Amino acid sequence: MNSSSSKRYLDQPIASAPWQPAMARPWLSDQQWVSLIIVASVSYQALLCFINSVLMPVSRPLLGMAEAVIMLMCLPLLARRLLPGVLWLGAMAAAMLCLVWLINQQVTIKSFRDLAIPLCFFWLGCNIGQLALADRALKLAIWVILAMGLFELWFLDYYTQWFDIFNYYVNVGALNPSVDFFMREDRLLGNGMRPEGIGRTLLPQLLGPHRVSSVFLEPIALGNFATLCAAWGLCRPQQEWRSGVFFVLAAIVMMVLCDSRFALMTVSALILLRLVVRGALLNLCVLAPFVAIAALLCIGLLIPSEHGEMMVSDDLRGRLSYSGWSLLEFDLPQLFGIGHSDSYFDEGYAHSIASFGLPLILLLWCSFWLLPFTTERGQRFRAMVSIYIALILCISGTSFFALKTAGLLWFLVGCSLQNPAAKNCAGTRRPLNRSNRYGE
Repeated sequence: MNSSSSKRYLDQPIASAPWQPAMARPWLSDQQWVSLIIVASVSYQALLCFINSVLMPVSRPLLGMAEAVIMLMCLPLLARRLLPGVLWLGAMAAAMLCLVWLINQQVTIKSFRDLAIPLCFFWLGCNIGQLALADRALKLAIWVILAMGLFELWFLDYYTQWFDIFNYYVNVGALNPSVDFFMREDRLLGNGMRPEGIGRTLLPQLLGPHRVSSVFLEPIALGNFATLCAAWGLCRPQQEWRSGVFFVLAAIVMMVLCDSRFALMTVSALILLRLVVRGALLNLCVLAPFVAIAALLCIGLLIPSEHGEMMVSDDLRGRLSYSGWSLLEFDLPQLFGIGHSDSYFDEGYAHSIASFGLPLILLLWCSFWLLPFTTERGQRFRAMVSIYIALILCISGTSFFALKTAGLLWFLVGCSLQNPAAKNCAGTRRPLNRSNRYGE
């Protein structure tokens, strides 16, 4: 056999012998598995609420187990490629958290969970790295959310019969049933209906005071999800604008259904960013949270504090004031996450510093902005995510860390790097000399 025929022979795929079974194909494709993870991450609380309303009470440990199962679902795709940067960052974060716990003599598992979610889903997005696959998974999640949202809007009595939101949050320890503010006959959360004195902002005559929450069980999370969808649609280059129209229109519909003033404000800022800021100027968004903190400190200094009293108004001015007052009370040890005794419900920056400490936050923020986005679409999406983070931490304490929106956010960030891991499947050859700055 000459060398040329030998080469052709070696290039041919090896056929299995009749008595040898062919290599089994995975029972779910990447598209199906990722879609399942994304849909599960946004709707798992609706499933638990249904179980709580129809089958049996749901407790906080069961809620934690559900989130752990969703992250474990990512393992088959995470195992395709180790990301040394993610592992190093996770180890550094865990070490810094353990040091703070030792000094405070108090272990806060939620802080570890709040960091595990972005690292896990960012890793998942990096290994997938295909924008088309992310588009299809997000579209499926949007259709599920819209279907459930319209069901809630048109058949609220049936919705609350099968999804008793108030009782679910009481069972998982998120609500105190003795507080009169949360006692509602409609079985929604306190923010599920706009009070008469405030009223709905978007289409009040058509939709009334009801704020749709869909699978998220709370309208705030639906507004956050709508903001992320708008950012995913707006970040595309001009020649691909048609592929982003669906996400922007879906975001507008969801924003109207949940009457999210935060989404209205943030999406408007993202549209302005898309129209005005381009190229290297997108890097200025690295300063967004610092500008937001400076603004909160100014508001806290200008508006008199109301220590010991509840704020009468739960509007934008009231939340910004609370955030500013909370930050002004921090001393040097508290900036490192040491010695905190207060709980911060609507003060995102205060909650983040108290949970992680300023050094770890700066490390995470620098790591986010050092990610090697090679396309303007990825750079634009990072800039929009930065605006979203800077604004949501001004008025909300923990919603930014919730799995039902945080998982999707960091998955999309990872996919935007467009550096997928190679598949080790039958008939698939790994490309030679393939550069990979994350390592395999």
